[in-house]
Amino acid sequence: MIEHDDTISGRIFDRRILRRILPFARPHMRLFGGATALLFVLFAVEISIPGLWRRLIDGLGDAHSKAATSGTPPLQSALEAIAPYVGVFVAAVIAIGFFRYLQEVCLARGGQEVIYDLRKSLFAHLMRQPLQFYDRQSVGRLVTRVTNDVENVSELFTSGLATVVYDVLKVVGVAALLIARDWRLGCVAVGLAPLLALVSLWFRRHARDGFREVRSWLGKSNGFLQEAIAGIRVVQVFGKEEKVARKFQGITAGYLAANIKTVFYFAIFFPLVEGAIALDQSGVLFMGAQGVESARLTRGMFLEFWFYLEFLFNPLRELGEKYNVLQSAMASAERIFRLLDEQPAIQTPADAAAPTRIRGEIELRDVHFSYDGKTPVLKGLSLRVAPGETLALVGATGAGKTTIASLLGRFYEVSQGAVLVDGVDVRRHDLKNLRSSIGFVPQELFLFAGTVFENLALWRPEVTRDRAKEALRIVGAAPFVERLAPPGTAADRALDAGLDAPVAERGVTFSVGERQLLAFARALAAEPAMVILDEATANVDTETEERIQSGIRALLRGRTSIVIAHRLSTVREATRIAVLHRGELRELGSHDELLRRNGLYATLVALQFGEEAAASAVSRAQAAARSES
Repeated sequence: MIEHDDTISGRIFDRRILRRILPFARPHMRLFGGATALLFVLFAVEISIPGLWRRLIDGLGDAHSKAATSGTPPLQSALEAIAPYVGVFVAAVIAIGFFRYLQEVCLARGGQEVIYDLRKSLFAHLMRQPLQFYDRQSVGRLVTRVTNDVENVSELFTSGLATVVYDVLKVVGVAALLIARDWRLGCVAVGLAPLLALVSLWFRRHARDGFREVRSWLGKSNGFLQEAIAGIRVVQVFGKEEKVARKFQGITAGYLAANIKTVFYFAIFFPLVEGAIALDQSGVLFMGAQGVESARLTRGMFLEFWFYLEFLFNPLRELGEKYNVLQSAMASAERIFRLLDEQPAIQTPADAAAPTRIRGEIELRDVHFSYDGKTPVLKGLSLRVAPGETLALVGATGAGKTTIASLLGRFYEVSQGAVLVDGVDVRRHDLKNLRSSIGFVPQELFLFAGTVFENLALWRPEVTRDRAKEALRIVGAAPFVERLAPPGTAADRALDAGLDAPVAERGVTFSVGERQLLAFARALAAEPAMVILDEATANVDTETEERIQSGIRALLRGRTSIVIAHRLSTVREATRIAVLHRGELRELGSHDELLRRNGLYATLVALQFGEEAAASAVSRAQAAARSES
């Protein structure tokens, strides 16, 4: 099925889209205006050449007659007649080359600068979109918008719109000139137009469907390619390389078939155009021969007329190619602007609160949330976390733990209720200020291709190299980074040199534990007011977990923290533990308090550590409570 986002408009010139493109082109109008002016200069020079040939041919005839009567050698007489025209012709050819070079440079540079602005705006727009936008978008389709579609729009400027308008004016001007030179021959020449119009209408109708199908298959191909490469480890673990390759082969076969269908229409269109032009040339040749024979036309006049025909026919020959460029460019522009028109559902309000210091008080008031608008994830959840307190969230998968973290950073909007930071609804906070105050450590850390320091700083100017090194020492990642320093580096410079060590895309050359250590350092380096650990130790072994516990304590110390974990060993030191079940708060208290209740939390402990260990822990907690009382 063809996606709605891949459809192609049936209009070549869409005024609405052209008006949208104009603001991107306006800052570069000097280049486009210069290119357009040069096109008309080129036309003026080119259109003078047929008249030059007419004078040359007729001049040769006069020179031959003069030589016959005066006794001058024919060759000498011919050379004297030709010499002035040859010089002018050479000068015209040089001028055409020079002006065409300038025109191409102006047009290409203007087009590339427009595309630079458009691609920059499109990417910035994508960066502002909330996570729910990406939940329903294909990554391959978005990549196609920023790459293929933007390149297609560049063709609108470099070889499409300006040259098409120029060609139309050129055809109209030459047609008028042909009729003015000789109305009989002119009428024969322009009589081709109705036939070409019919051929073009047929081509347009069928080619449009072909373009639509090509764009649809291209989007599918890009989407599957991105997905297959991103999941290559899963593919290879399950030994499905051949099956995935066959599926991609099927998609590319559809893309190939769609392109071949388009090529078929082009293969028919061009011979029909050439046939119509040949028929027209035959008529002009027949009528012109009669005109020369009857002395209505000189040989030079007929040759001039014939050269003018080329100015008329060349744009017609390129009609199909230009239609292809315009159709594809306008369709791509339509898809780009459709994406740009999709305003971010989550934005900073005009009267946003942006306090210089966030204390870190968090409150959830009767929060309801659903990702799809149908299935509830949180059901009237209310919680309060005091500044500096550590709250652990535990519960089965799907209980809503990670959702709470996402709502706190306002990556999603609550369906009902409110999430407050320092008593202010997050919907009234400045987004950048709010998110910069949260140190988020996800379960799956994403590393960018670059250096260790670039991955720790993440373009945050407040993260200096000294602060990055201190964060690495605190979380226990310094020894690992020091080993990345080039051999022979002095011990006192190893950590600094390790910051400049290259990081492969997604950090594939590091172990899971090493990537997790970098995640702790990344969160700590910006000295956030609040910290969220989302299954932060789920992918590290027990030995590594014990080694970084001091780093975790340093990261959480003095900060409001939310710790999400399946491993209950990581939440024992939390001030309080919230037990979630199916989006509702079932239990709330410290580790010992919840064990004494012998409820859902005690059941989770029993499932993870065994009945005997859980019973022993419950007994100890109850004994401690009796002794305190």
